[in-house]
Amino acid sequence: MISFTLKGFIDMLLVGRLGIEALGAVGLASVMAWTLMSFPLGMLRGQRPLVSQYFGAGDRIAAYSYGIHAFYLAVAWGLLSLVLAGPAATLIMNLAGSKLTPDARSFAIAYLEMRLIWSGAWLMNVSVAEYLRATSRPRIGMAADLLAHPTNVALSWILIFGLFGMPAYGVQGAALGTGLADLLALCLMVWLARPRKSAKGQPWAYRWNRMKKVLTTGITGGVQFVLESGAFALITTMIGFLGTTALAVHQAAIQLVHLSIMPAVAIADGGATLIGQYIGEKKPDYAERALHSSLRICAIFMTCMGVIYFFFGEDLVSVFLKEGEGDYDTAIKLGGQVMLAAALWQLGDSYQVAFRFGLRAAGDHYWVMYVGILCSWALSVPLAWAVVHVFHGNLAHVWLSWTAEIFLGSAIFWWRWKSGAWRKKRMVDDGVDAPSTCPR
Repeated sequence: MISFTLKGFIDMLLVGRLGIEALGAVGLASVMAWTLMSFPLGMLRGQRPLVSQYFGAGDRIAAYSYGIHAFYLAVAWGLLSLVLAGPAATLIMNLAGSKLTPDARSFAIAYLEMRLIWSGAWLMNVSVAEYLRATSRPRIGMAADLLAHPTNVALSWILIFGLFGMPAYGVQGAALGTGLADLLALCLMVWLARPRKSAKGQPWAYRWNRMKKVLTTGITGGVQFVLESGAFALITTMIGFLGTTALAVHQAAIQLVHLSIMPAVAIADGGATLIGQYIGEKKPDYAERALHSSLRICAIFMTCMGVIYFFFGEDLVSVFLKEGEGDYDTAIKLGGQVMLAAALWQLGDSYQVAFRFGLRAAGDHYWVMYVGILCSWALSVPLAWAVVHVFHGNLAHVWLSWTAEIFLGSAIFWWRWKSGAWRKKRMVDDGVDAPSTCPR
């Protein structure tokens, strides 16, 4: 997760050298790319409870088969994205980037189109990594990503600025470099994770009943991701009314907050894998211990990051901005205020992350979907709209308004876990497939 965060972090650092307009445009385009990919991403992550619970129950063939079907789904989404990349990028950025300058809008369209073209490699990467994590083999995904990460840095640097005789692709170079690095990571991961011997029962064969279960389980994550990401994209569009400088600072702050959120997500992911496996083994008390362990680590880590944001917010934001350009001093001051807001909700967010992942791993994914959508659209969007259009606040006020969603969501997820309803959500169909062994 740290490596994943650094990819976006370094891309933004390099794009920031092109100027505030480029940084703001790429920031908006990144949000739109994430929004478009959020539905297939949520569906692919939805395989985790299925795979981990069947793996814990001892049915390795079924676990492997569900992972293969999720990979087929990733391939289909990647092909669709490749075909629609150009028209989708132009349409979306003409609508969402209406307040951008013509140059900034062209930057945004170029970046978004390239991201969509290469999204298939990323989605297939996600599907393989999710299967490996669910079967207690996270080191393979980590190794592939760490090997590909220097490639992302080198290619983005070369392609953005046109070094070593290469043409300067500008913002497109950042998306192209990341796409090529994702492809390399995918190839390495598939090679490292390949079965060492033939699997019995042809688990790679397409079976509609298993694809249907992948779709049924994943659709809650897909709907939740797309609606929550849609809410965030809408809020980012509102922030666009505050100007290009606000968009640039917003994107820089998002990258900084990822430094606390993504490692916490990694810890919660690890806990979720154990929770799913323990539920498959019919050991709910062990699942509860795993949840509490991941919660403690997340809370301590995110609180420490909040202290760093509180005292060093302006210094951190300044890393992304080009000194002496435009409203540099205003951007630095605004960035410090935004990071103060982020510092306030770190502890609450740690509870939301841990309990959200725990409930989904236990099979209580419908509840997670409903609460996530409700908090985003009933709280965050209306509050952000009021801050921008009614009270005429600035970017820092928008970030402060997220505190309501974060702490309310945390309280609801905590209450749901304490209710014990998740103990009745086991997803394994006992007796449908005899326990068997899948080659590792």
